[in-house]
Amino acid sequence: MRNSIALIGAVLLLAACGGSSTPSESSSSAAPTEAAGAWAVSDCIQISPPTITPTQPLDSVEQGGVATTTAVGMAPTVGISESATPATSLVTLDVVEGSGDAVAAGATVTVDYCGVGLDSGAIFDSSWSRGQPATFPLDGVIAGWQEGIPGMKPGGRRLLIIPGDLAYGPNPPPGSGIGPNETLVFVVDMLSSP
Repeated sequence: MRNSIALIGAVLLLAACGGSSTPSESSSSAAPTEAAGAWAVSDCIQISPPTITPTQPLDSVEQGGVATTTAVGMAPTVGISESATPATSLVTLDVVEGSGDAVAAGATVTVDYCGVGLDSGAIFDSSWSRGQPATFPLDGVIAGWQEGIPGMKPGGRRLLIIPGDLAYGPNPPPGSGIGPNETLVFVVDMLSSP
């Protein structure tokens, strides 16, 4: 997939207007920025192959070559740059902080979420595509969620970039589309935590 993204990205960049551009130094952007390569962009309302574009999604924040839109309550768009590299530790970014009591470790939460594989840029799961939030105890999910969700507040949106060893490791669920030891990207909207 990365080779396909690189080839398509090169074609898109060659077809674009002349001139040079430099990557944005900022981690957030109201306008798309052109990175050193293509972006695989997926809409979390539908599970379909990503669209390859030369820029990150509009009105998004970016961390480590992963971008997500900021409007809580609406299904996000997630972009993965071809320059993104597998995570070696858990990365969390509060896109929107939320308010109220922070989620405790082991709590039961109700969330909307979207999961994207870093290698493919493809969505493998999305509560938005099902049209229904998910409710579950944090003790029953992957380690990246157990470590990355506590501290969130209702109304908040958090970006999680989870290394393979805190996700499914060498044995992802069969038929999930997740590769062995693949870094996973989640955008999570915290709806409630009783």
